[in-house]
Amino acid sequence: MRGAQPPQPPFSRRRLLGAAACLAATPLAAFTPAAHAHHARPHIPRIYMILFRGETAVETGFREWFAENKHAAEFLVRSVDLDASRAPGLLDEARAWHADLIYTWGTPVSVAVAEREFDIPILFTMVSAPIAAGLVRSLASSQRNLTGVSHVVPARLQMNAIRNYRRFDRIGAIFNPNEVNARFAVREMRSEVERNSAEFICRPVPLNDAGQPQPDAIPQLLRELKAQGAQLLYVGPDSFLSANRKLLTETALALGLPVFSAAEVTLRDGRALFGLVAGYRNVGRLTAHKAAQILYHRAKPAALPIETPGSYSYLVNMDVARQLDMMPPARVLQIAEQI
Repeated sequence: MRGAQPPQPPFSRRRLLGAAACLAATPLAAFTPAAHAHHARPHIPRIYMILFRGETAVETGFREWFAENKHAAEFLVRSVDLDASRAPGLLDEARAWHADLIYTWGTPVSVAVAEREFDIPILFTMVSAPIAAGLVRSLASSQRNLTGVSHVVPARLQMNAIRNYRRFDRIGAIFNPNEVNARFAVREMRSEVERNSAEFICRPVPLNDAGQPQPDAIPQLLRELKAQGAQLLYVGPDSFLSANRKLLTETALALGLPVFSAAEVTLRDGRALFGLVAGYRNVGRLTAHKAAQILYHRAKPAALPIETPGSYSYLVNMDVARQLDMMPPARVLQIAEQI
């Protein structure tokens, strides 16, 4: 495996032909070194990757799977740096590079790419609610030239994980109103919280004049939730909050407000207290398996169901637990990964 730079025109596709067949079919005078080079190398699949905020452990797991299974592939990586509106503009480069597969990370990027009709298969990952986002009508089949992997643990199981830690009567949340996955997540969690006879206080992050969420509004929102009696901050699958995880979790910790996260990065690279997550590397490996079915086994994306990794991890940040004087009970310690 190696990173690849887009070639300069003209572009050509290389196919493997048997040397004997090549010699038999080609007059000796016509069999030039250039012609031989054209037919000598097998085609190596090209994967064009459009990321939301640079590479993550998902991409680590994705590449690891290819290496472990000895599948050759070329990768060309682009990041939209938190601006999903830039994603469609990259598709011309993907086509010019003769990509065999387009990999998209996160709901905003995946939706922006999938809104355009495209002849190259699309494989999305880290999409928490693909039906709600309008990417697919059914998890069994997209009925389109795309498939993918979802990563979020169902809200019911997240709520069970919260209750196993301790009873919280008032749970707060903030979210990016621009992200359909974030809106869906807080709606689902509200239902679960209220079903458990607790109160859910939810606030959208305000938008600036350009219609983008404002990171500097996060501290004030958390102070307001704390003043309203929130005992726990729920952080759902929200690309904006993940990108601002340190500001979010460090502010919450300073306020004495524990954080439950549905995203692994907020725990491993933030100061969230605990969470129930699908590990990023496992998500990447499952995504790679699907890529191989398309690239090497010629499976049609519409024939591949949208799946979630089959196992979840209960993570507890013990340093944060000590700082909050909120150590996990024995029943959690028996099953949790301490970080």
